[in-house]
Amino acid sequence: MDFVSEAKQFISRAQSGSVSRMLKLARKVHEQSGYPTPVVVADMAACILRYGIGYQEYVSNGFAGKPDRLRKTYMTMSHNIALTRLLCDRSLYPVFEDKVAFLKTFDRFVGRDWLDVQASTPDEVAAFMRDHRTVFAKPTDSFGGQGIERLEGGSLPPNPTELRDTLLAKGQLLLEEGIVQHPGMARLCDTSINTVRIVTLVTKSGPRHVYSLVRMGLGNSFVDNVSSGGMYTWVDDDGVLRYPCFHDKSASYIDVHPKSGLPIIGFEIPLYREAVDLCLEAAMVEPRVGYVGWDVAITPDGPVLVEGNLIPGYDMPQNAAFHPDGVGMLPTFEEALGFPVPR
Repeated sequence: MDFVSEAKQFISRAQSGSVSRMLKLARKVHEQSGYPTPVVVADMAACILRYGIGYQEYVSNGFAGKPDRLRKTYMTMSHNIALTRLLCDRSLYPVFEDKVAFLKTFDRFVGRDWLDVQASTPDEVAAFMRDHRTVFAKPTDSFGGQGIERLEGGSLPPNPTELRDTLLAKGQLLLEEGIVQHPGMARLCDTSINTVRIVTLVTKSGPRHVYSLVRMGLGNSFVDNVSSGGMYTWVDDDGVLRYPCFHDKSASYIDVHPKSGLPIIGFEIPLYREAVDLCLEAAMVEPRVGYVGWDVAITPDGPVLVEGNLIPGYDMPQNAAFHPDGVGMLPTFEEALGFPVPR
């Protein structure tokens, strides 16, 4: 990226960001590291310009005091977008961006019933509600758990036509049977389905697992999305959690779940290896989409796909707490691919 492009990116990030939020995070870095707040602010601005990161990433990446040789090992938004463009056929984006299209394509991996409301009659909607005790009504293009509503099923609605019309009016074009969570995963938080984000690449030698994170709710929502207030941590290759969770909204680390009281460190994801294998198999259903973040739920009968994400988050796996050696994820991606990640 040339200087003009970097300058434009800096201006764009500065305009879209919150100065008060930046100062708040800079003061937090000062409290944790001892570096003077003005120095932190200046370094944040320099990193936005030089590396194309935001000030939230500056904090979560642990950039304060980190030498340039380590800062250069971090994936940036530019890397992430370039990698998606390189590995993913744009004509196939709708398969992942539309939840109904995704469920049709990966139906054998989802392990639950679902219904396309638009393509169904009022009687079919009513039968779906009758046959499933818990139903989630979703927009087909929702992000971060937005627009999802939990409905109580198990009986016929009094007015099927009115129910279908209401769903359509809300843009809730998809009904999904509620996932039954594995008792082991429910120990983390029993009010949300705590999913594992498993990222894969399709390389010349076949599909590769790059990294995994587990996300969990705090007990105040039925979704685990970080954007909805949840938290996350790194999953080691053996499925064991060895680092505290990071809560993005407070920029704080959590060792013990505030609702369940369960210690995070030492927890083992049940059926983890099976979950990774499921994603490696799913990655080859449409290998022209070669960079995907799969959200997986663990059920008593095994792992199931919740959804697949184009442009997987590059920031969460690079949280400083998960990398005691200070090295970011760029070398890991490049080793898997066998070539440098463009920017």
